[in-house]
Amino acid sequence: MRERFRALDPRLLWVILALMALGTLTLFSAGRNTPQAGIWLKQSLWNLLGMLLMLLLASMDPRRIFRYSFPAYLVGLVALAAVLVVGRKIGGSTRWFMIAGQTFQPSELMKWVTLLYVSQRLGSRNADTVDRLELLGAVGLVVFPMLLIQRQPDLGMALSFLPILLIIPLMKGLRARWVVALLLLIGVGGFGAWKFGLKPYQKQRVLIFLDPSADLRGKGYQVNQSRIAIGSGGLIGKGFTSGSQTQLNFLPVKTTDFAFSAWAEERGFLGVLLALGLFGLLLGRILDAALAAHTHAEAYFCAGAAGIFALHLLVNVGMVAGALPNKGMVLPFFSAGGSSTLSFFLALGLIMGILHRSRVK
Repeated sequence: MRERFRALDPRLLWVILALMALGTLTLFSAGRNTPQAGIWLKQSLWNLLGMLLMLLLASMDPRRIFRYSFPAYLVGLVALAAVLVVGRKIGGSTRWFMIAGQTFQPSELMKWVTLLYVSQRLGSRNADTVDRLELLGAVGLVVFPMLLIQRQPDLGMALSFLPILLIIPLMKGLRARWVVALLLLIGVGGFGAWKFGLKPYQKQRVLIFLDPSADLRGKGYQVNQSRIAIGSGGLIGKGFTSGSQTQLNFLPVKTTDFAFSAWAEERGFLGVLLALGLFGLLLGRILDAALAAHTHAEAYFCAGAAGIFALHLLVNVGMVAGALPNKGMVLPFFSAGGSSTLSFFLALGLIMGILHRSRVK
């Protein structure tokens, strides 16, 4: 057991523990005076399970995990297809399996499995550039699960795959013309999604983002209340469990999508800087792992993981501030949820293992 703990990277571990502490305090405050008063205890259990998973993966040789990336990818595709048929429908979306009274969202795990397999597939080739067939293959491996997820529908989760599609080919040595082609493909795909793929409520989110005042009592209510909460926090915040928007339940979905709004209201601008600074340290250490990695596959995974974490941070914080449309993308360590928590710790466990292997070597 002592050897397992030695595999944990101290610099990364302390940042994770600090973010977990901030997130737990936020959920405790946000859950008060609601039926979710015990949400912080439930999330603490998920954090504990996630830490145990991270400890297990950190002590394993990353190369062993990469060997099973292809069968894991196939199992993930089967799970995404199965959830559309037998999954639990909640709030108009079919994204969850019900297992022993708990919901499990396979798409949360699938983005990391896809990153693992694409990293292994492109990292196993020693060429400094990616050819046309490799590029098309990588695009297909990422786009296929994105399409299945969009069928649920879950646009925010589908978009979380984009760092895989962009970062790894660029690191592999993608030529400039293919970068332009990829961007054009994404643009055409976005136009096609708007015309044929997006649900009416998803289009409404974009329209409300462009004009938040158009429906303050309806679709624009969430973002408007979030902006009020953040603005009322001022420099130092209103104090723990003292935010009026949070405690009087004006702030919507405050334990998941808008948890960061509750933190900003009670801790103010300085609290926001503290949280963003910790996330910056987290991203920096993950990129350190990419630089220290001994194989291309390990480096690609770490860089892609940094991109996924950064995207979640950018979209969630931008969403609660009203700078981006409401995508429903969770914020790691702050938003409650078992599937997302375990999936983030799974990625961090593999990154810990890569850092440990670099130190041992």
